Amino acid sequence: MFSIAVVVIFLLSLTTAMYRELSIALSLVVLLSLLDKLGKGIVLREVIALHTAITCLVLPVVGYQVYNRENDLANLFKRYMRVPEDVYFNFTLPAVALFTLALCWPVKDKGALVDEGDYLQNSLSRIRGLLAPRFKYGLYLVAIGVVVSFFTRGIPEALRFFFSLFYFASFAGILYLYYAPTFKGKWLVFSLFLLFIISGALNSGMFTIIAYMGITIFSFFFAGKRYSLFSKVTVFLAAIMFILVLQNVKTAYRTYLWNKDYAGSKTSLFTSLFVENLQKGEALIDKKAFYLVHIRINQGFNVSLVMRRIPAVKPHDNGKALATSLASSLVPRFLWPDKPEAGGKFNMLYYAGWRLVGWSTNVGPLGEAYGAFGRTGGIVFMFFLGMFIRWAYATVFRIGKYLPLVICWIPVLFYQVTYSAETDTLQILNSLVKTAFFIWLLFKAFPHWFGREAPAGRKKYTATLQPA
Repeated sequence: MFSIAVVVIFLLSLTTAMYRELSIALSLVVLLSLLDKLGKGIVLREVIALHTAITCLVLPVVGYQVYNRENDLANLFKRYMRVPEDVYFNFTLPAVALFTLALCWPVKDKGALVDEGDYLQNSLSRIRGLLAPRFKYGLYLVAIGVVVSFFTRGIPEALRFFFSLFYFASFAGILYLYYAPTFKGKWLVFSLFLLFIISGALNSGMFTIIAYMGITIFSFFFAGKRYSLFSKVTVFLAAIMFILVLQNVKTAYRTYLWNKDYAGSKTSLFTSLFVENLQKGEALIDKKAFYLVHIRINQGFNVSLVMRRIPAVKPHDNGKALATSLASSLVPRFLWPDKPEAGGKFNMLYYAGWRLVGWSTNVGPLGEAYGAFGRTGGIVFMFFLGMFIRWAYATVFRIGKYLPLVICWIPVLFYQVTYSAETDTLQILNSLVKTAFFIWLLFKAFPHWFGREAPAGRKKYTATLQPA
């Protein structure tokens, strides 16, 4: 039903100019599919689609309608959409709709949806059975992840991502402990681990892992539990309120943390700033107050920079940079020392003509798609990107038929894909390929961590010479 609705929106986006209405409609369809699935299954793909729709469609609608060139704040900061509204949505709306359709198209095995309902519950039951005598492996993963996290900054840049995967693996360990029926101290471990994660976020000023890793982990905790639509909407609104307040707090908190020699308690500072912003209530969405949140979340601004520059100043490159990104994701850095790095510096200069100094942003897959192939080719590219992520997701469940515990690694494998609308294609490919390889290495080294016993050693034979 939801897929049919997305198809209708896609067709209307090609034949009508109802861009604002259709952008809101697509976001509502994805939101309803997410709320419907919450409790029934894993909402990872729906979260990716909703994040893309909000940052690339809803926020640009607000930009064109409220924070346009006539708005004082937008004019002051020069942060308004840089191409006409019909030009922008004529590409992004069908591209996001087709990406959503490909990404969220149901994955089935023998007619059953693999990531929800009875099929998922059967998989989780098998996981519980495997973990009953193996909960200690969850403790190992959590402990290793916590220890490694203290040393990642001192590790060379070329190896840092690989070692950070040990830290991310601790979240799979948390799911191991959650589904282990014989482990009695799980809530104590969960509480201590949560405090550790929050402490790390407060020390660094970076809250990405709390928001995006937490969403997928939360859907695992929710799976199989019956909740009313009212309860789901309440949870969703609470999450939106939390994110809105957090977005307002981050700038002020980072100013103290990074630009001042703040010697007080970071926890007290963050708490006071959070409570202060929470008490603002409706003032948080006041036109003036919301603008700073808008410019941080509106990914459409970066896409509009690309559309303004290409092909007026620079021609479409027909996928040359994207092909380099694909090769970069497959070749280790020690074999290609100067290969491109995921991140916005190259992309913002190459596609948008902006040189970044002292801050970070990116054109996103939408910007890359348009810069490489133009409108029609960019729409097709987004469809295949959605298909690729869906294929990777479906592959986990196909492997899960024979190795159920691999399903607990979904949050680790797709962590950086969750917020991919604001990163780039290289990060999507890089994170999936490298994380999959990391999980495969762990499986080969410690098969018992995945519910498999280590293979018996080869028998040694002694050769004897017999006379002819």
